[in-house]
Amino acid sequence: MSQKVTIRVVAAILKNEHNQYLITKRLPDAHLGGFWEFPGGTVENGESDRAALTREIKEELDISIIVGELFWHGKFDNKSELLDINFYNCDLTSPDEKIELLEIADYRWIAVSEFDQYKFPKSDTTMISWLRRKHKVKY
Repeated sequence: MSQKVTIRVVAAILKNEHNQYLITKRLPDAHLGGFWEFPGGTVENGESDRAALTREIKEELDISIIVGELFWHGKFDNKSELLDINFYNCDLTSPDEKIELLEIADYRWIAVSEFDQYKFPKSDTTMISWLRRKHKVKY
């Protein structure tokens, strides 16, 4: 029996002045295409979480961020791999940053109460449940 590969992933928790969170939609031909997620991606060998998150956000959205403290961590056992994901609190480097659809299909700024209107991967839905409990939002 072969050992599963662990994939380390980072995601950004970006909140605007209206207390809304940034979510992005995966491209249709991507893994889990059409799902919504918190923006981010895979950490490359030798790369820190913060460097990977800064790079991924620039590549996907063409915006610059400041990566803050760890917000939430989870591990998920998929059929073929283990997913180790870290969500970080982040801020835009400037309020004038304009999001570009470079490697995403779409984006939204949404309130905690709106998360159930979007289809997310298991890793994000688990974190969203925790976020809702923290904000005492009922589903």
